[in-house]
Amino acid sequence: MFILLPLELKSPPGIAKALPLANWLIIAANVFVFLLTATCGWYWVAGPGGGLTGIVLYGFSHASFWHLLFNMWALWVFGNPVNRRLGYGYYLLAYLGTLVTLGVLARLLFRGDVLGASGGVFAVITIALLLLPAAQLTVAYGALFPLSVVIGLFRRPRYGIEWFLCGGTVQLKCIWGLALIPLMELAALCWTWLTGAGGVWGLGHLLGMGCGVAVVLMLPKRISMRRAGRFAAV
Repeated sequence: MFILLPLELKSPPGIAKALPLANWLIIAANVFVFLLTATCGWYWVAGPGGGLTGIVLYGFSHASFWHLLFNMWALWVFGNPVNRRLGYGYYLLAYLGTLVTLGVLARLLFRGDVLGASGGVFAVITIALLLLPAAQLTVAYGALFPLSVVIGLFRRPRYGIEWFLCGGTVQLKCIWGLALIPLMELAALCWTWLTGAGGVWGLGHLLGMGCGVAVVLMLPKRISMRRAGRFAAV
């Protein structure tokens, strides 16, 4: 078992420190819809069993408190600097456009229903990795045996128990995430297929990353092609 939790993404000095109001609005909308569903029992899903409104609202519905918490935490860490980089309008278009795209795909192609903000969150993560490749990302990790042994080969444990259970924090440049995150999602997807666990969340994450790549390719050059020198000191 291996767990990663992003803690902080330091915005490069070239990014304006304006308040990321669009990201805060999205997080507030997710919390509001979760409270509404918890109170009234209403859920919106995208897929064969969902209505047309579900194509958008599935991205604001969550199956549990922990589902909401992890998605919103990732959106807070990565969404704030991305919102500052893109501005309010482009950020909302990128996020909501991803939700609609994945909602349509789920309705047309998926066999089961899906809900949650993960697709939009992974699009935002991918945008951050592509536009801020030199930014420092602080990540907390935890691992159980046998993965703890593999980590111990690269980072020698201080105590014997850490060969069986280890954890800590590490700082990485965002560019490493372009390789690590797809590999982890592919491994999770293969695991669900091999074990027959079902679910399409891994595929949704990868499709969200694909939407993030598409967003960066469609952004105006004044946003996507800023001079590298402005971020060299990160």
